[in-house]
Amino acid sequence: MHFLLFAYKYPPVSHPGSLRWYHISMQLAKRGIPYSVQTSANQSIFPQDADLTTGSSVNVKLIPTRDLRARRAGHRQEAGHLAISEKSSKSHTFFRSLYHAYPFILFTGDGGYTYLKESYRIAAKLIEQEEITHLFSSFRPWADHLVAYRLKKRFPHLVWIADFRDLPVDPVRRDVWWPRLQTWWQKRLLKRADIVTTVSDGLAKRLRNDHHQVIVVRNGLARLPNGFLTAPASQHFTITYTGSLYPGLQSAEPLLQLLRELINEGELNPAHLELHYAGKDGALWQEWTARHTLGYLSTNHGMVPLVQAQEMQSKSQLNLLLSWSAKDYGGIMTAKLGSYLSAGRPIITLLHGPPDPELSQVVEQTGAGFVYASEAPESTGQLRTFLLHAYRTWAFSGALPWRIDPHKLQPYTWENQMDNLLNNLQK
Repeated sequence: MHFLLFAYKYPPVSHPGSLRWYHISMQLAKRGIPYSVQTSANQSIFPQDADLTTGSSVNVKLIPTRDLRARRAGHRQEAGHLAISEKSSKSHTFFRSLYHAYPFILFTGDGGYTYLKESYRIAAKLIEQEEITHLFSSFRPWADHLVAYRLKKRFPHLVWIADFRDLPVDPVRRDVWWPRLQTWWQKRLLKRADIVTTVSDGLAKRLRNDHHQVIVVRNGLARLPNGFLTAPASQHFTITYTGSLYPGLQSAEPLLQLLRELINEGELNPAHLELHYAGKDGALWQEWTARHTLGYLSTNHGMVPLVQAQEMQSKSQLNLLLSWSAKDYGGIMTAKLGSYLSAGRPIITLLHGPPDPELSQVVEQTGAGFVYASEAPESTGQLRTFLLHAYRTWAFSGALPWRIDPHKLQPYTWENQMDNLLNNLQK
């Protein structure tokens, strides 16, 4: 085997998609499977994390890129990310819906025409010179799938793996123009793929409408918790959230409202409480906490390296996870879930929508924490009970002991995920 990876954002870029590629690359290297990489020369304008370096021995080609993202980067303090005011504006919603839609992605999407043309040309030359056997591309953006599609057409003997971290046409987000046209085009494109991979059973169920062989490769755990009680002593009862926020999809309202109620009732001493946020959407987080007069208890750490985020998670009394679901739709597994599970600390999951059995299986049946579903009437009382028990336990000893059985988490490790993928490739 010799893999050629197509990743518009690749390590050391600090991004959830890049983190996924980091672990895939590390697993290939661990098994002695050679791989080459093609990524955007836009790497230089994206935030980077030195802890995501894959090693100097990897053949990484930086592909010339001319797209709208590169043109806008010089006008933003933080390249590659949108300020929350822009992110939630009507004009940005309109632009983004068009930006990721066919046929506009052929010219204006991430990568742009230059990236598509040059990535194809350089890859074709590499395939003719090296013993490339597998193409591995990812969405989003569409650019890498488009390049792999053309290469598969020219070199039909290659095995093409098309990876999806989320759905191009999402029934909840509804963030793309002409969904029927996008679905038709997506199905046409994937006809050439040998295998489609995605991050959850929920997304796999949807993608099986477009492809006959869909394999789940989760955003796994880099390491298992040790199985012993984790109980970092702290002068404060800390609740931590690390990562991006998606207003309208996620909501921390149930937890923040409950914290305010418990403070007003005298059940929780505000002098004990600390809320911590790390990520690019600190302004929105502060807006959410201020709405419940909790802003003065919240610390915005901004963008932090992966190692620092993991340290925050390991030292927190509770880690907060936000997700969403809909009828007959679930499996929204953010990249931070694997990191939270590795930390071994209890997780409070706030699910905006009906219960998601897959998410509950990962969080609750492994003993990792509690899942609140906004459309489940019993969830409100359960959240209050869970939070009060955690706080009272901490108040008694200054720590909240917690143990997750590593054997239950073994199926969710990156090692297991890559074993599953490679076994399917050899069939």
